[in-house]
Amino acid sequence: MTYPRTLQFSSWFSTVVITEPQDLQAIYRLRYRVYCEERGFLTAENYPDNAECDAYDAHSVHFAAFDQDGKVAAAIRLVCPGQEGGLPYQQHCPLFDEVALPPATAAGEVSRLVLNQGYRTPPGGGGTGTVVMAVYRAMYRYSREHGIRYWYAAMERPLLRMLARIGVTFERIGPEVDYCGPVAPYLLDLEALDYRLARCNPGFLQWLSSTP
Repeated sequence: MTYPRTLQFSSWFSTVVITEPQDLQAIYRLRYRVYCEERGFLTAENYPDNAECDAYDAHSVHFAAFDQDGKVAAAIRLVCPGQEGGLPYQQHCPLFDEVALPPATAAGEVSRLVLNQGYRTPPGGGGTGTVVMAVYRAMYRYSREHGIRYWYAAMERPLLRMLARIGVTFERIGPEVDYCGPVAPYLLDLEALDYRLARCNPGFLQWLSSTP
């Protein structure tokens, strides 16, 4: 398989690890608009303050891409490993019998990817992949710096295909279920990803690993 040798990622977004309460609230409000109002995956009446959050948010690291006006264009969270009660996918997704799972202390879950409707095709080109990869890049750097080697994710097929086009290929570990849409559970080994990208798409690996 051949992957793009270079990627043109717009400077139109700035991407950060979220630490300010007001930024977290902006993410929760965006999640409410997308998951409750636009997609209908979650029941709006369960979130009377128009902000979607759950018990896992307190044990997650949040990442967001902001546009030049300071608005959230996209956000994602990494539920940290070793949490009491496990990771979100374990509550919703059965696994194939033969799956061998990595150590729990080295694996987090990627979840609640959300994309602002107004920025799904940003000015100047780049499209959805630009802003999605911006938040994935921040999450990748955090994971590598904090000893998180494995990512779980419950993903829909369009996102899986978009990531696969640039060499980010997850291993499917369970059947498809209805969990905020039709998703299946997947697992990614970041060390294996680095090795694969070094051979197939070194330009992307350099961008992924470099300081923004």
